[in-house]
Amino acid sequence: MIDIVFLLITFFTLVINFSQSESNDRIHLPASELAQPPEEMPAEPMTIQISEDGQIFIGQVVCYLDQPGRPKGEGRPLSDFFTEELRVRKTIDKVEPGDLTIIIRADADTETGFVERVIQACQAKGMENFTLRARQVLD
Repeated sequence: MIDIVFLLITFFTLVINFSQSESNDRIHLPASELAQPPEEMPAEPMTIQISEDGQIFIGQVVCYLDQPGRPKGEGRPLSDFFTEELRVRKTIDKVEPGDLTIIIRADADTETGFVERVIQACQAKGMENFTLRARQVLD
């Protein structure tokens, strides 16, 4: 009996660690009383993390929002990343841009307008489903 309990504890520990693998230590999510854990994971997720200073992280790739009149940031242009990523997903996984769910984890101190411009860049490539992450405040 204790073997089964140990196996269950190990299983749930691994599952929790995998769900936290999308997090970035530089991102401090805003707190919200309305935030709730997702009921189920999206079928085709893509997590975009935005730091306070406007750096964009998708997995291990650092991107910048290419805008006219603004200096180029570190990494590669976000639109170029999307073009390549969508081509790969369409070819290998047979996933269309509209089937992706974009999970946005923006730092609490990131400008709202910047997050909106990232969403607009996603929409320009045909992505339509978005989820914003926040830290749940418990009473």
